[in-house]
Amino acid sequence: MRILAIDVGAGTQDIMVYDDKGGFDNAYKLVLPSPTRLFAAKVRNSKGDLVISGDIMGGGPFSRAVLEHVREHKVYMTETAARTIRDDLAIVKSYGIEIITEDEVEHIRENAEPICVSDINRQLLPFLSSSGIETAFDVIAIAVQDHGVAPNGVTDRENRFHLIGEKLGDGLASFGYFDTVPENLSRMHSLLHSVKRWYDGHILLMDTGPAAVLGSLEDERIKEKASAICINVGNAHTIAMSLVGDRIEGVFEHHTRMLDKQKLDYYIKKLSDGTITNKEVFDDGGHGALVVGGNKPDIISLTGPQRAKMKGLGIFSAPGGDMMMTGPVGLIKVVLGNSL
Repeated sequence: MRILAIDVGAGTQDIMVYDDKGGFDNAYKLVLPSPTRLFAAKVRNSKGDLVISGDIMGGGPFSRAVLEHVREHKVYMTETAARTIRDDLAIVKSYGIEIITEDEVEHIRENAEPICVSDINRQLLPFLSSSGIETAFDVIAIAVQDHGVAPNGVTDRENRFHLIGEKLGDGLASFGYFDTVPENLSRMHSLLHSVKRWYDGHILLMDTGPAAVLGSLEDERIKEKASAICINVGNAHTIAMSLVGDRIEGVFEHHTRMLDKQKLDYYIKKLSDGTITNKEVFDDGGHGALVVGGNKPDIISLTGPQRAKMKGLGIFSAPGGDMMMTGPVGLIKVVLGNSL
C-alpha cells in the first residue's frame, strides 16, 4: 500500500511518502513551510487590493495578514475562503472584507491581485514526480486542526474541546474520517471536497493533535508500555493525552505561547492524577481538559517543533527516526489499521 501523509501545522507542513514494502525507515520525507505562512507572505508582499478565493484553510498567520491588509486596501473574499477568517460571515464583513460570489472573482481580479488559498498545494504531486517518486497513491491522508463550526453562544475554544471530549474513552483512530467528514468540521469538509476534485482514491482526514500523539506511540521506547502520557508541543497548540494502550483516559489542550515548562509540568501532574479540570485550563486561555480518571503513566513523551522548551518533562519521541514525522506516522498508522 502506498500512502501520501501530510500533517498541516501552523509552522510547517510535514510530508511522508510511505510504501508498506519499505516501511517507515525507507519512506521519503519533506518538511516545508505551512500553507498559512506561505499565503500570509503573499498577502504582506501585495501592495494593492486583493481578491481571495479557494477553500477554508488554517487561519493563524494568514488571517492576521488579511486583517492587517484590509486597513489600507480593499479585500474581496469568496464565502468559502472567507470562512478561514471566521465561520460567521457577518463578523468577517465587520472587519471591512467584502464577500463576493465565485462568479465575481474573474471580473474583480482585473483590478485586484488574485490569491487562491488551500491547505494542500496540488503542485506537490508534480514536484514528487519530478524527483522520481511514484505518485499513484492508494490513500492520501491529511491532518489539520479543526475547531468546528461553533453554535451560537459557544466560543471556538469551547466548541473545539467539545469535539475532543466526544472521543474520550475511545481510541485515537476515532479522530480519523475516511472519505467523508461531518459538515460541522468545516475546514476538513472543505479540504475533503477540494482533494476529491483531483484525486479519486481514498482520503483520510484527521485532527493534527491526535495524529501526532498516535504517531509518538510508534517510538520503540513507548510502543511496549501499557500506559503513557504523550504531549505534542506544536507551534500554535500543545495537546497532552493520557493513554492506556491507545484509549484516551484524559486530555488537555492549550496554546503553546501561553505555556512554559513549569506550567506544563503542573498540568501533566494533574492530568496523571485525574484532577485536572476543564475550567482551570479554559480560564487560563487554553481550550480545556477532560478526564475519565487517574493514570500513573509508565512513560511520558514529548514531540512537536517546540518540545525543546519543555526538555526534562519526558523523553523526546521520534517515530520513524524523525520528530517532524510524528503526525504523518500517526496518519499512516490509522490507514494501516483499517481495511479499505
